Amino acid sequence: MISYDTLKPVLLSRDGVRLAHFEAGPAAAQFPPLLLINGWTGDHVIFTPQIAHFAASRRVVAVNLRGHGASDAPEQDYTIRGFADDIAWQCGQLQLHKPLVIGHSLGGAIALELCGRYPDLASSVVMIDSIIMSPPSLREAPELRALLEGIGGPNYLTVSRANAWEIGCDYDDPARRKMIYETYILPPCEKTPQHVAYSAIKNFAMNYDPVPAAEACKIPMAYISADVPLVNMARDLDRLQRICPQLIIAKTMLAGHFNTIEVADQVNAMLDRFLAVGLRRREA
Repeated sequence: MISYDTLKPVLLSRDGVRLAHFEAGPAAAQFPPLLLINGWTGDHVIFTPQIAHFAASRRVVAVNLRGHGASDAPEQDYTIRGFADDIAWQCGQLQLHKPLVIGHSLGGAIALELCGRYPDLASSVVMIDSIIMSPPSLREAPELRALLEGIGGPNYLTVSRANAWEIGCDYDDPARRKMIYETYILPPCEKTPQHVAYSAIKNFAMNYDPVPAAEACKIPMAYISADVPLVNMARDLDRLQRICPQLIIAKTMLAGHFNTIEVADQVNAMLDRFLAVGLRRREA
């Protein structure tokens, strides 16, 4: 059984910075590989059920973003474009050919940037409960300002833990929610240095424009939302779908932000269906 503890990091050095990835499944599988991108203050562990499920039939590579998990965390700016450039470089080093790119949370925005910035890299892209097309007015929202002040302030860990607890959800079992939080969310959250967390979320929220990547992304695309939206997902996904009419939208039932863990069976079934049918929509 694949678990957080059994997967071991492989480190590749890019300009002196070690970038980690975790790999499972047969390297010479006949099916397209999967490339998994973690979210803000997370790591590959959020995809533990997906790695276990898909590694039975195909190559699965789960990266740790620069500054996250087992990757180095130099003092620098952390941007969506920079994360995408790192991952494109890793794909080249690993000879990862035409993967399905899957990003959770902030990883979904990075996945879209990767596929728009490097249009020949991927076969398709799936974003899981990611803020993608939020309007510029969100930058003035008091809630965002308060979050940035908290992440950049002396109570960074307290704010990070509270944020992770609030957006997670388990409708039927509070004890299970606590287990997911303590097992899958807190370890990477507490490991991410403050300078990484603050720079990444500030640059994304205040400086990043997803429109050029969306306009350049022509491959099959899917979005899987949680049952408790982070923001006004209907409005934001409508904006994305106007730019990317190939976008397929789905929702997990009775699950929160960490639906890859909470309702892994639903997420895995949706990904299976997208691999089996969604990739052919472009050919129709």
